[in-house]
Amino acid sequence: MTEADNNNTRTETSKSQKKRDALALQELGERLTELPEDALRKLPLPDPLLDAILAAKKIQRHGGRKRQMQYIGKIMRSIDPEPVEQALKNGALKRKRDTSHFHQIEQWRDALIENPATTLDELISKYPDLDIQHVRQLVRNAQFEANKQKPARSSRALFQYLRELAQH
Repeated sequence: MTEADNNNTRTETSKSQKKRDALALQELGERLTELPEDALRKLPLPDPLLDAILAAKKIQRHGGRKRQMQYIGKIMRSIDPEPVEQALKNGALKRKRDTSHFHQIEQWRDALIENPATTLDELISKYPDLDIQHVRQLVRNAQFEANKQKPARSSRALFQYLRELAQH
């Protein structure tokens, strides 16, 4: 065996590695089938892949779905999966950030209802354009509704106001 032959064998991908790569692409295709259609349309997917994914979402039978997933894997092997993976990663980070923001607003609302004085001072320092009168009224109404076990309309309105305030 010559040195040139030896170098060629080192640069070739092993059969096992090719299988692992194909399975990874098929798993990426599986993750794509779990996304809603509107999210799929926002991703940088070629039309044949998008059509195959939408078709897979409709297939109920295990065997048919498995064949469709293999077909999706085959299509995935002919494209660059990096932009798709990056778009999925960015979407996951955005959802995580949005969830964290949502929980923060919930905490502010609950803290305002429990201890309005100190929490209101914090919010005023963070958001100087806060409508203090409006917030105090919503807090009073939310406390009243909680004490009388009425529907939490004011609590929801307070949450909405805080969310709008945080978005500006």
